[in-house]
Amino acid sequence: MLKGLSFISLIFISVVAQGTVNLPTGLSTGEQQLILQTMGFGTSFRPVDNPYPLGGYSGFEVGITAQSIPTSDIGYYGNRTTIDRNVIYPLISFGKGIFDSIDLLMSFIPYNESTGIGIYSGAFRWSFFQATFVPASFSLLISGGNTNLNNVFVAQTIGADIITGVNVDPFSFYFGLGTLYGQAQFSPNLTSDFTYSNQTGRAFHTVLGVNVAMAEFFSALEVDTYNTTVVSLKFGARL
Repeated sequence: MLKGLSFISLIFISVVAQGTVNLPTGLSTGEQQLILQTMGFGTSFRPVDNPYPLGGYSGFEVGITAQSIPTSDIGYYGNRTTIDRNVIYPLISFGKGIFDSIDLLMSFIPYNESTGIGIYSGAFRWSFFQATFVPASFSLLISGGNTNLNNVFVAQTIGADIITGVNVDPFSFYFGLGTLYGQAQFSPNLTSDFTYSNQTGRAFHTVLGVNVAMAEFFSALEVDTYNTTVVSLKFGARL
């Protein structure tokens, strides 16, 4: 338990976003749709976790996640602003078991003027089937999130996924399919007609991940595919 508390302290000390996020200006309607798919869907909630439930009221999890979104194509939109090939940012995450098969999960990074990134997201996870003779489980993940980039792009997302997990100690493997709905608001600073714009979209979602447990600590790698591919790496502890 003491090690876990020390880990929590380390998380709060070490979470600092790297770099800033710049979006092109002069975006057409079609380009705004592509920005929604890349930056809106790309920053939506993802568990990066052991798919096995936390285990009721006593189950608690804390971690830090580094996520990478490929953004090089965004530089060709609008006024062709110079964009880094990848945006990498950290997220603090928490998980709490509610019942033996139900978890509440949350990830966030508070908005920071220097980086221009603010993300808040969460999910309800229900492990509705756990096999008796094989170490497999099936979960329903309902998620939602809000992303703010420099106060000029704000996106909301809602998703639903079915995830299959296989636990072979100390490894856990999981994969899943789902759909994601999103909407985004663009400020006049970004649009080609200098007016506020609202865009909506939907994307098919796949997820593939692996988790490695070491006592109460774990590390997880997850790859999520929407219209873009997002890679996430997480270090955490189940207390």
